[in-house]
Amino acid sequence: MEKLLLIDGNSLANRAFYATPFMSNSKGVPTNAVFAFVNMLLKITDAEKPGYVLVAFDRKEPTFRHEMYADYKGTRKPMPEELRPQISLIKEVLKEMGVSSYEKAGVEADDIIGTATRKYGVNNIIVTGDKDSFQLVNETTSVYFTKKGISDTEVYTAENFKEKTSILPRQIIDLKALMGDSSDNIPGVPGVGEKTAYALLSQYGTVENLYEHVNELTGKLREKIIDGKEKCLLSKVLATIDLNVDMDLPLEELKFTMPLPKKAKLKFAELEFRALTNKAEIYANEEEVSAEEREYADIPEKVAVTDSAVISDLIKKQVAVSFGEDVSVSDGNKEYVIPVKKSFFDEGFNYDDAVKMLRPLFENENGSVIVYSRKKTEYLLAEYGIGLKSKTEDISLQKYIADFSGKEERENEVILLYKLPENFPAYSLYKLNGILHGMLEKNNQLSLYYDIELPLAKVLYDMETAGFRVDETIIRELNEKYKAVLTKISEKIYSLAGEVFNVNSPKQLGRILFEKLNLYHGKKKKDNYSTSADVLESIYDDHEIVPYILRYRHISKLNSTYVEGFLPLIDKRTGLIHTVFNQTLTTTGRLSSKEPNLQNLPIRDEEGKEIRRFFVPSDSDHILVGADYSQIELRLLAHFSGCDKLIEAYKNGDDIHSSTAAEVFGVPITEVTKEMRRKAKAVNFGIIYGISEYGLAKNIKISPKEAKT
Repeated sequence: MEKLLLIDGNSLANRAFYATPFMSNSKGVPTNAVFAFVNMLLKITDAEKPGYVLVAFDRKEPTFRHEMYADYKGTRKPMPEELRPQISLIKEVLKEMGVSSYEKAGVEADDIIGTATRKYGVNNIIVTGDKDSFQLVNETTSVYFTKKGISDTEVYTAENFKEKTSILPRQIIDLKALMGDSSDNIPGVPGVGEKTAYALLSQYGTVENLYEHVNELTGKLREKIIDGKEKCLLSKVLATIDLNVDMDLPLEELKFTMPLPKKAKLKFAELEFRALTNKAEIYANEEEVSAEEREYADIPEKVAVTDSAVISDLIKKQVAVSFGEDVSVSDGNKEYVIPVKKSFFDEGFNYDDAVKMLRPLFENENGSVIVYSRKKTEYLLAEYGIGLKSKTEDISLQKYIADFSGKEERENEVILLYKLPENFPAYSLYKLNGILHGMLEKNNQLSLYYDIELPLAKVLYDMETAGFRVDETIIRELNEKYKAVLTKISEKIYSLAGEVFNVNSPKQLGRILFEKLNLYHGKKKKDNYSTSADVLESIYDDHEIVPYILRYRHISKLNSTYVEGFLPLIDKRTGLIHTVFNQTLTTTGRLSSKEPNLQNLPIRDEEGKEIRRFFVPSDSDHILVGADYSQIELRLLAHFSGCDKLIEAYKNGDDIHSSTAAEVFGVPITEVTKEMRRKAKAVNFGIIYGISEYGLAKNIKISPKEAKT
């Protein structure tokens, strides 16, 4: 028998919201509940393979229960502001996924679900975090109860219900009639709790039978039951799910099939659900899309390339090129596909031959080629001895400037975001060039793109390939030095602790500090104590062992990150380290560096200065130069704010941080100490980047009150 999956939409959305850290897309739309809801839905449909799915939602209008009892659900907290817009968004997503949803004025989701379990004659699975649905359990209906969050579920069936609850499904109504339900503000019998209610149902079965034998009760209990009869019978009606809602909803309208339609993928891309858009296995093949779905993507003619003559004909045109499993080229009208052999027996070209066919396009100085990333394309072409001489448009840079999402994006994600056909990548890049160019022009950003960011991509490629020379001898010497220092510090820590333990283990360290040495630890998290830097800083002066632990961590991090971390990255042939500069990652427009990160090399202490000794000139004819913007943010601040003292300080060539320190601490500039200047520097940059008094207090180790002043 086929299955019908019934989901309590409001219940699951609520669970999803509280179970998932807050997240939003680049437009600021809250999305955490939507993301978790969809994942839960996909997980259970994959496990249960239902032929039909229905998601039921509550509405704002009062129901018959409110008419009977004005305080019904009167104690419910209002929906969080961040969840409210996500309910309508969930409904939109369900529609694009091909999942039916239903709501009706004056009717609760429970009643829709209850009616559906008895209406269609199929097996039913209810997903909810509300125990009201337990009363619906029978031979054809089971409940997946979300106990905690949305992933921890417990299944209730006709076979296991009595064992799990000690009562029958239909007795759930009588249980609530007696003990009430605080979540729905159902009153029940005043003075009767859960234990008493279960005992009465065990003996009498139903509240009706209980009242027929009420004289068998004695004392206060008999008095409570008699006095509470009216509320008891009212509560039973309030707790009873309506199984006969009038809803014109044929079973065939609830049909659900996998894979998901293309429009679902487009919706996920719009919401920036990267994990979902990249799950290729859950979507229909784009080349087999239905006529209805073609309206979501303008799909061009696809032409298989059999020889290089086709490519030669495209030299005089602006073309887009995409490198994937196959190599694609588009002139904006057609998608020319150079098929690449996946195995020895396949038809097509070897990948290197496919790429080499594009040599005339990329080495034509008068040509124009659109690619997703200029830098990555130049790396790929270099592998095959191809130079990048044509004018090159970079879609990733255009997207970064015109419509930054707050994170690095892949080619397919950007294509989907603009509702272009993912299986026609070169054509989509061609279209994206037009779309994003229009946005850059509208925002007066074409100069930023052509004069700064695009030329910079070439500079960064040259920098990355040139690399940074390091002295491996110095690195290995420092590695040995740090190992010796760590051994010495460890021995001191063991001596102060009175035993040998793993300093790197938060659990063992917590036991030593907060149980054996009995230092103040604040709240204990689950089974462990927090030994974070903040916690250790707060007890710095409480015991001699704490400074040694912080020192141990500092040296250990330097050694693992910059010493042992750098050694495997050195090119053994050249002695160079090649980092990667990210041009499209930061909100501020700054570069970032990875593999390894060369931007955060420590400098404030002696150890940091030692690490900078790793880097040496390429040869004896060259030197290293340190160049800085000279407080460009503060100069901008002076200009935009019009602050006379700031402007005057720059005109006079004063040290700006010392000038601020003199103002803040009320001393002549000649009496400003290094410590005063350091704090003033934190104030200067903190103001620009919107630091709070608490953030400033933490950074410069003063009280929040002092920081506020």
